[in-house]
Amino acid sequence: MNDGVAISVTGRDRPGIVASVARVLFQKGCNIEYLSQTAIRGQFAMILVTSTTSRESLLGLQQDFDHLAGDLDLEIHLKPIQREEMQVFDTSETEPFVITVRGKDRPGLVYGIAEILAERSINITKLDARVALISGKQEYIQLFEVDIPKRLDYGLIQEKLRQRGQEMGIHVDLQHKDIFRAINQI
Repeated sequence: MNDGVAISVTGRDRPGIVASVARVLFQKGCNIEYLSQTAIRGQFAMILVTSTTSRESLLGLQQDFDHLAGDLDLEIHLKPIQREEMQVFDTSETEPFVITVRGKDRPGLVYGIAEILAERSINITKLDARVALISGKQEYIQLFEVDIPKRLDYGLIQEKLRQRGQEMGIHVDLQHKDIFRAINQI
């Protein structure tokens, strides 16, 4: 794998953003190695990691993305990254879990759970949070995908999360990712 570029793109959602970004990368000879994109409440967000062929292509890439950002009213940021920075968090000593959170929406809900995880060096690999209509009531739902070090007591972590949930008036559950998938068919 060559050195690369981490690119973040944000702005008002509309058709053609992914195509425009991909066109610039293709024209500059960059390969998209990883990409995650979403649209939330009319706002577009995408992060990609691409390989580059040379330092000159990086300079040209910045100029082309500056033009594209102006044309489409987007925020586009490039961050050169070294090959060693493109290594995934080491999961050999972890197990994948899913944490689900449900309750009334209010400030501090993401922080309340994330704080428990950070204190125990638990890596959050994916997080979705949204308000949903469930049984005629609006509920705030969070879905954390996390890597928990094998050396930690999963039962104790689950207890800490449930205690935090009680303090915050929300329901929190921790399941191994394989069990979560089997039950929820994701």
